[in-house]
Amino acid sequence: MKKNIITLIIIVIVIAATVYKLAANVEVAKSKAYIPEVSKAVVVKAEEVLKSDFNYEFTYSGTFIPNREIMLVPQAQGEVKGIYFKEGDVVGQGKLLLQVDDAMLQSQHIAAKASYDNAKTNYERFKNAASSDGVTKMQVDGNYLQMKAAESQLKQLEIGIKKAKMTAPFNGTITMRNVEMGSVVGQSPIARLTDISSLKLEINVPETDIIFFETGKNVIIKSELYPTEQFQGKVEFVSDRGDESHNYLVKIRVANNFKSKLKAGMYASVTLVKKMNATSLNIPRLALLGSAKKPQVYVANNGIAILRDIVVGRSNGTNIEVLEGIAQGEKVITNGQINLTDSCKITVAP
Repeated sequence: MKKNIITLIIIVIVIAATVYKLAANVEVAKSKAYIPEVSKAVVVKAEEVLKSDFNYEFTYSGTFIPNREIMLVPQAQGEVKGIYFKEGDVVGQGKLLLQVDDAMLQSQHIAAKASYDNAKTNYERFKNAASSDGVTKMQVDGNYLQMKAAESQLKQLEIGIKKAKMTAPFNGTITMRNVEMGSVVGQSPIARLTDISSLKLEINVPETDIIFFETGKNVIIKSELYPTEQFQGKVEFVSDRGDESHNYLVKIRVANNFKSKLKAGMYASVTLVKKMNATSLNIPRLALLGSAKKPQVYVANNGIAILRDIVVGRSNGTNIEVLEGIAQGEKVITNGQINLTDSCKITVAP
């Protein structure tokens, strides 16, 4: 019994010592904690709100598409006897790309040519003899029809032989090949031909800004791949029909003869500047707080920072147009807002 009492006393002493130590640590932490001086003014920077000309700058991004691009499909079926291109080749219009086996067609063509020549000879003989040797008009007409039938058969075989040779329909680059020697081709694509002598930038423009785009308008295009360069483009197409989001497709043609080669599939952007007809109040974008639905700014008023709701208009990247909430001559805080609360004291730095 005495032993149990001693054990209990030891436990109580340990608990008391632990509680005392924790309390001491809390006091030390409190002494080290920083307690801001509520009465101390926060140093900020501010700019006066002025009414000035406001140019609206808007940028739209899109993707370059080729001037022309097609999948090449052989017009003849059969075994491949010759391939005269590889991926990456730049080919000219009319260049022979593929030869399909035409041995049977060539053999048939020889026979058809002989039949046609014979039919033509017979027709000429009967036609010349019609007036003197008692040859009837029916015989002449019959030989004429035989000649025309032989001619038709010959032309059909010549077309088949021509189709066995696949040529490039326009100048371009082979950007895909899917055929090997000895394979049998049919109605499936065996290559892709891409023409990027010029490119088209496709962008989607909302209905509020589509009036700024018109066919023939010259624009400046920029690519992130070449940040120091600008490319001249011309609006080629403006859709008359918007999509479900009220965006309109615009196509801008760009000549691809620059030192920095553009490629299909690259991202690019076009920026236009719209000059407003009248002056308006605008503030630096740095002053804006809150969200797009509830924009706010801090206004410096006699050493006090006042948080105020505003209504904004368009933005040109650096400044924002203010429609309501601020008067000309007031000062908006542009730096130091992170340390502010509504109605706190401030000192505006010069």
